[in-house]
Amino acid sequence: MKEWIKEHKKVLGILVLFVVLFIGISYAWLRLTVIGKKEVSVKGNNLDIILIETNGDLIIEDAIPVVDETGKVGNSFKFYIQNNSLVDVDYDLLLIDNKEKQKECEECEYIPYNDIRYELKRVNLEKVDSLTENRVIDNGNLKRGEKNRIYYELKIWLDINAGNEAQGKVFYGKVAINATQVNQPNGPILADNMIPVVYDGTDKRWEKADVTSEWYNYNNQEWANAVTVTATSRSGYQQAKAGVEVKMADILQMWVWIPRYSYTIKSEDGTHYYGKKEDGRLDEPSQLLPGEIDIKFIRKDEKDENGSAQYTGKYATNWYTPPGFTFGEEELSGIWVGKFETGYSSGEGTGVGVDNEIAARKDIEEPNKAIIKPNVYSWRMIRVSTIDLVSRRMIESGNVFGYDQSTYDSHAMKNSEWALISYLTQSKYGKYGNPLYSGMNKEVYMNAYNAYVTGCSFGVPSAASTTTCENQYDVMTDRGNGQGYAGAGASSTGNITGIYDINGGAWEYTMGVLNKMSGNTATDNSGYTGQLADESTFQGRVWPAAKYYDLYTSNDLTTACNGNPCKGHALNEVAGWYGDYSSMVYKTNPWSVRGGCHSVDALAGVFGFSTYFGSVLSSLSFRQVLTPIVNS
Repeated sequence: MKEWIKEHKKVLGILVLFVVLFIGISYAWLRLTVIGKKEVSVKGNNLDIILIETNGDLIIEDAIPVVDETGKVGNSFKFYIQNNSLVDVDYDLLLIDNKEKQKECEECEYIPYNDIRYELKRVNLEKVDSLTENRVIDNGNLKRGEKNRIYYELKIWLDINAGNEAQGKVFYGKVAINATQVNQPNGPILADNMIPVVYDGTDKRWEKADVTSEWYNYNNQEWANAVTVTATSRSGYQQAKAGVEVKMADILQMWVWIPRYSYTIKSEDGTHYYGKKEDGRLDEPSQLLPGEIDIKFIRKDEKDENGSAQYTGKYATNWYTPPGFTFGEEELSGIWVGKFETGYSSGEGTGVGVDNEIAARKDIEEPNKAIIKPNVYSWRMIRVSTIDLVSRRMIESGNVFGYDQSTYDSHAMKNSEWALISYLTQSKYGKYGNPLYSGMNKEVYMNAYNAYVTGCSFGVPSAASTTTCENQYDVMTDRGNGQGYAGAGASSTGNITGIYDINGGAWEYTMGVLNKMSGNTATDNSGYTGQLADESTFQGRVWPAAKYYDLYTSNDLTTACNGNPCKGHALNEVAGWYGDYSSMVYKTNPWSVRGGCHSVDALAGVFGFSTYFGSVLSSLSFRQVLTPIVNS
């Protein structure tokens, strides 16, 4: 071999291409020489993946170091992959050493992997890069069926910066596909009084879901929804068949399921962690236009506790499970989140329509009047301690919603639970991954209506206050050009299955407090017993158990959680994303608020956070959470 190279006075780098498919923990080594037309199919663990080569061989001749422009002129190896399974799969495409081929040429010397450059093309991807130690050259999701096959073109060459030690050597490689079933979320846990629902876009109505079939699909940004209804209609809906309309007049509360997950955030430049650059995006992620947050769904008994929640290198590592999925000592498979800001019903639990705005502004403890639905006024002018009591007493015996407090806990949303919405929204499972939206329109659209009516949308991410509800929550006509739906674009999914009022509407108190302070003054405080800004003590209500609030120990974002950054609280990690307001709790304003209100324009958003006294304010509302405790 060495003599042949010397004789021809050229360096030959040959990539003999073989195919390797790993499926789950079982695998098959399938070797394919790229000459002529070949097909490889592997089945195992209920997965069925095929790879078909569509042209001839892939050989690099004259493998002297060349610049990328020259390397890209060479011949392409073309192939496609197809998923014939009954489920979608995630896959990694790798270019690895062919150890068996190397054994056939014991006297050969081989090019180091990091001196190999490659160009890879598919739809929405055209990249040139160097091989890395993990050998992954692409990854993604492969949906079921022939229509979703992915076509590739691959070229390789010797890097122009390769040293003399790389010249006169060869490279034998093979392509490997590591395919695994798509990461599936934990299914929603329904309380006995909850009716699972899906939306019929044709008839424009909510219907009882068939839980024996697919009634949610987080991979398609379709989140699970459920409702509670009036006592007089409850048994009828519980006994009804799937497909029956669930009338809005009967609905008291609407909930969305957030399944347990871990997350990590990528840095494209190695310095700023603004998220991953998705396929087809031309610009680099930035603070004003961040990228995708990586999410992996995990079981209740899984927990990533030690990760930094930041990539190391190019691929997702250092996963971290947000603390919002831990409730006291209980690890949760997920939580139910109020679909809208909490509203106030002036009727005795009837939940009918829009109530009088003045009636909605009450610092009163009336848990049976906490409704969660579109087109009602947000419950405002309510202090933190009252929010807490209203929310926790909502499931007490005799409640109008039908909850059994032996199996569920209800409480006001904590800061760490708001974070669960934030990260998932900015992932491929949320609005960020919804293909109807592009650019700035991937941010959740704003509720700019100054009357604080739930579910409204201005149809863009930021706007000045408006005196009308420009678009109802169920407006779902695609406007094209990456704008998507004018109404449902205001949800966490960009469709009607998501969570609303998280950009604009009213600011929302979240249960997060600095050093267990009560508030600012004797008149501007949360109502709890605790220190005020002047270091005097206010005597008030007893604090709830520690699991009902997040305790911050510093105003500094880098030390706010017992001397450390608050991972999983959507604070320092995402501060300023989309230009959202960011201000940490401090001595005179010790309570956290999230989301922004209609009047702050571009400063509002799902990543926005600010502070207040804990007392009543006309622009402050709240959101509720249901936590399954038993058999979750």
